[in-house]
Amino acid sequence: MDQKLTEFVSLLRKNGLKVSPPEVMDAVSAISLLGYDDRAIYRQALATTLSKSAADYPIFERCFEHFFCITPTPAEPAEKTAAPPFNLPAGLQFLFGKGEGASSGGQGAGQPIPSVPPSALGEQLLNQPDRIELELAQAIEKANLASIKVMTQQGLFGRRILMAMGLDDLERELAQLDGSAHPTAAKRAEQLRQKRDQLRTQIKETVQRYFRLAAPNNRDEIIRETPLNLLQESKDTRAIIQRMAKKLITQHRRRQKKASRGLIDVRRTLRGNMANDGILIQPHWRHIHKDRPRVMAICDVSGSVSRYARFLLLFLYSLQEVIPHLRSFVFSSSLHEVTDFFETQPMEKAMETVLDKYGLGSTDYGRAFADFEKLALSCINRKTTLIILGDARNNRGDARADLLQTFHQRARQVIWLNPEAINRWGSGDSEMLRYRSYCTRAHSCHNLKDLEHIVNQLLRSA
Repeated sequence: MDQKLTEFVSLLRKNGLKVSPPEVMDAVSAISLLGYDDRAIYRQALATTLSKSAADYPIFERCFEHFFCITPTPAEPAEKTAAPPFNLPAGLQFLFGKGEGASSGGQGAGQPIPSVPPSALGEQLLNQPDRIELELAQAIEKANLASIKVMTQQGLFGRRILMAMGLDDLERELAQLDGSAHPTAAKRAEQLRQKRDQLRTQIKETVQRYFRLAAPNNRDEIIRETPLNLLQESKDTRAIIQRMAKKLITQHRRRQKKASRGLIDVRRTLRGNMANDGILIQPHWRHIHKDRPRVMAICDVSGSVSRYARFLLLFLYSLQEVIPHLRSFVFSSSLHEVTDFFETQPMEKAMETVLDKYGLGSTDYGRAFADFEKLALSCINRKTTLIILGDARNNRGDARADLLQTFHQRARQVIWLNPEAINRWGSGDSEMLRYRSYCTRAHSCHNLKDLEHIVNQLLRSA
């Protein structure tokens, strides 16, 4: 039960309800006093201890209804009301509520065939239906269903739960029943298949319910971890990038505030307060001058790499509050500055214009570096961070690594973002191993999560 409460609290937190450890302890204490038998009392105990405001309560209600799902089951005959010792306590049955496909069997239904050893799951389905609740709960824990993230995992987790409950042994029994000549073998096999299908439906509904709970919490993380070449630019994607950028802006502003205030100068503070008998009335500060980063971004927009460039530029332009000096260049063969496009047009329109105008042609890094030397070399200084996005595949042309060395010597730092895995650097026509020698840092950048980490490092070091 502690595990289920922990999962429920985790769900509340992921849905935006802040629950502190002391509040969890209050909930545990309340439940230990009130018990689990009455669902309404159980709900009220959790609501009182875990939700703190009128705004929190709708979140709590929605999570409770989905997590502690309950569907009434048909009434049992009087002679079957006595629960066997292995039953779940009555008040806990709603934790793993039966779906529409679930049903209860009766005692003595489908007696074992003498020549066919009964399976444990088969006996539970036909003669011990109350035990199924406990077995299902244990199988859910064993399969770690709470970790489900994407829709395509529903079948996988459903299979894991069935296997944990003993599906293999049940299938073995069914195969033997089909081959048995016993007069009641066919009837027992039919009953088992019916109960098995009902169990599958119940498990499917349970997995779907867990996924519905997990989907809102994991959507952002799924998008952040999706490879950029597979990620579609959508309203959700742009919103996530905006949130990521806002977080970085907030963190960087905090560092700027600390830098503007400075660090305490211990020696000056002690000397300046000697007249106060050593009481540190007036602190003295050592001020730190920290410039805003000046960034130049060079993006390969040929082929599939263009999708990576799209998200990098979208991310960088979302950070204009802390990166006000941003110049953008794109190339496939020749290189062009596109800063004006992004300053005068909406981001989406500017990106489409750039790709339509410059996204064709075979990749030529040597020519692109030569063009960049003519356009911007005089503007590179010790305040400049140069970001290069590309796979470094130069179609066997002149790599002009000497020009990259020149950029590295003049700039504060050169950061290369390569969409390919590190183990592919240097393979085929890749010049990445040569270029890496003249980079301050070179990263393999696959998704938005990688991009956020890299840009965060840029803001810290620029």
